[in-house]
Amino acid sequence: MKFTNIKEYHFKSDRVTGYLSDFSDYNNKTDLIKLHEETIVKNEISQDVDIDNFEPIVLSLYPGVNLSNQLEKFETNQLILLDGHHRWKYANKVNLVYKLKCILINFEDVKVKSYFFNINLEREKFLNYLSEAGYVDSLDGNIGISFENAMYINKNVSNVYELYRFKKLMQEENIITPILEDLNDSSSFVKFTSLKPIDLISIDHLLPPKSTWITPRI
Repeated sequence: MKFTNIKEYHFKSDRVTGYLSDFSDYNNKTDLIKLHEETIVKNEISQDVDIDNFEPIVLSLYPGVNLSNQLEKFETNQLILLDGHHRWKYANKVNLVYKLKCILINFEDVKVKSYFFNINLEREKFLNYLSEAGYVDSLDGNIGISFENAMYINKNVSNVYELYRFKKLMQEENIITPILEDLNDSSSFVKFTSLKPIDLISIDHLLPPKSTWITPRI
């Protein structure tokens, strides 16, 4: 895909420079847009929305490929979608991807952390829920669930993807609810071991909704 209309974009909340452009030259047969999260069904975009009013989606280049303010045109057929999964899904559904605006960033500027979650149970019931699922307070491991300055580990969970399948179950059962704003960390929040930026490339399936808080974001 060729990007010929490129302008610098400065993210308000991050000291990162992006490059504003559009998908007017998108080819769904040759251009690969790597997704990493499922969308939330109840938040799907309705048919009566004007796609021209969408905010730009944010995408990353792959490692080793870099944009700079000296480039007037750019070409690549591989991008990682960071923010805008619902907008992307809708644009594909109505065959209007070419109308999307986008902001491209260099891979080295991508940062990933886990969403914070509130619990919807009393504290003891929540801890019992974790225990029954095999998660115990332990220092023996680096993949788990953080809550009240303790890490809860399940010795049968060997990678972050298995952990996030459990997170999806907790969301579906309304045990936890994602916090949809960037707040300062608190021991009262539930946090899951986060992915690393490179995982966005290697992952071969979609994570549950609200698995990654990626910056920079609009």
